Amino acid sequence: MKQQLLIILSTFLFSYNCLSQNFEKTIAMHGSTNRPNQEARDNKVNPDAPIKDILKLAKIGTFNSLNPYIIKGIAPPGLKGLVVESLMTWSPDEPFSLYPGIAEKIKLPKDRSWVEFKINKKAKFSNGKPITNKDIIFSWQILKKHGRPHTRSYYSLVNNVEEINNYTIRFIFSEKSNFEMPLIIGLMPIFSYDYWNNQDFTKTTLEPFVSSGPYTISEIKTGKSITYSKNKNWWRNNSKDSLGRHNFNKIKYDFYRDKNIALQAFLSGEYDINIETDAVRWATSYHANSKNKITKKTFLKLSPSGVEAIILNSRKPPFQDRNVRKAISILFPYDFINKILNHGLLKKTYGPWDNSELAATSTPSETTYKVLEKYSDIISKEALKNINKKELDKREAIKKSISMLKKSGWLLVNNKMTNIHTDEILSFEVITNQNRMERLLLVWRDKLKKIGIELSIKVLDSSQFQSRIQTFDFSAIIFEYYMSLSPGNEQSIYWGSWAAEQNGSRNYAGIKHPAIDEVINKITNARNREKLIQYTRTLDRLLRAGNWMIPLFHDNLHRIAFKSEIQIPDTIPLYGFNPWTAWKK
Repeated sequence: MKQQLLIILSTFLFSYNCLSQNFEKTIAMHGSTNRPNQEARDNKVNPDAPIKDILKLAKIGTFNSLNPYIIKGIAPPGLKGLVVESLMTWSPDEPFSLYPGIAEKIKLPKDRSWVEFKINKKAKFSNGKPITNKDIIFSWQILKKHGRPHTRSYYSLVNNVEEINNYTIRFIFSEKSNFEMPLIIGLMPIFSYDYWNNQDFTKTTLEPFVSSGPYTISEIKTGKSITYSKNKNWWRNNSKDSLGRHNFNKIKYDFYRDKNIALQAFLSGEYDINIETDAVRWATSYHANSKNKITKKTFLKLSPSGVEAIILNSRKPPFQDRNVRKAISILFPYDFINKILNHGLLKKTYGPWDNSELAATSTPSETTYKVLEKYSDIISKEALKNINKKELDKREAIKKSISMLKKSGWLLVNNKMTNIHTDEILSFEVITNQNRMERLLLVWRDKLKKIGIELSIKVLDSSQFQSRIQTFDFSAIIFEYYMSLSPGNEQSIYWGSWAAEQNGSRNYAGIKHPAIDEVINKITNARNREKLIQYTRTLDRLLRAGNWMIPLFHDNLHRIAFKSEIQIPDTIPLYGFNPWTAWKK
């Protein structure tokens, strides 16, 4: 009887999984895509745009490598998307959906324990050779072995890869996998086996390579500029997805030392489009130039704010202690900085998902209680308290900060915050690669100095900054995390325990917390949108309670400036404007 029941149960589970085993052109993380079984990833482009000679863009910093998929080196923008194509294409106009790319169709069971891709028979590399299962398997293997920490982590969740036929490939996931993994594999970049099998993938390179995207690398001036040229033989040039998306024969990026120099170059006509991230500069620095007429447009942001923050490295003293982290956070003068430095143009950021339904609410939900009630640590308990956004007045802030430091053995001695056990003065350094942040930090330094805390500030160039953060060689940094409306596996790279000691990860704060690990696991396995929302709100509460970062400010507008001969779509996708979709009159 027991054996019969097991057979019936197995048959039921097999039948349940088979319900969804039909090839589809599109897939969404939850529910269905906006345009089921369509080819185009979004419709916020001009399919009738004319093809013109060159689009000139700018990037702050430098580059010394053409491989963005390894820790070593700094790669320029454009390689992902212009030069290297993934199995499927990500839609910028939906929370998390994929549309056809190298793979024309996708199939998976209800439990997402595996995923199959049907490769488009027309798919070719830039050298004209067809893209085969061999290339796809090689791409998975080399990224699992030599890729960045997050790709090694993702792709290790694949147990096996099977070739169903010459144009169909199946990825079978391990028991440790999660609900998001079929889409993560769908975003895997595809490399040529014939080319890369004879190269050292782990080394930086400035040699143009055989590629799979709509453009190839045509000119490099190391650290100064890179030019991409349209591959006129690209196999998807006339697809519905490509029309209106690649409107220039060449796209060139020039590199500038800082944003102010770049802005002056833009105003002088050196490049075509400037996506402005500084609301104050937008309001004060775009002066008229009769020789270079520009247009300024703004669009309301519809995606999460993300979080630009002062990240406190909890691997090292003094920030191993939450009391110290919270004490210095209390003294950050938000109102003064926003009024005086930001001209009141920005909003205070509370968490990574502000400006969205994913942000923590003032009171914890039943879901949050169920997850956190078993944890007895101070951070989990704090996360269950109501959120109070009221800022303390100056006296209250100083009093509370001193009180918290006292709990951890810090007292004000001769106007210096001193550890009573070691006689050490409380001091730390913030490093940044943004000149504009220096003024903000100087204001904060004055506030900290009033209770005897010493803050030093160091502005580094992009390469120095990148080198320091790769190995967590800092006390505190200013860094910005971008967030989507569909958080998933990337959260473990930002906040997961495994990533805390993994060089090259983005867990810059060194967070190691079991409740956070559990919530991230629940986020990646959420089977519907409502559960995803509740678990993300729980994670938001934990991050706020831990005081690992001091969130700064965010802008609720996309700000785009462009030359008068440039045109952009009237509406932009959910996640913002991509300059590659612009065109010339």
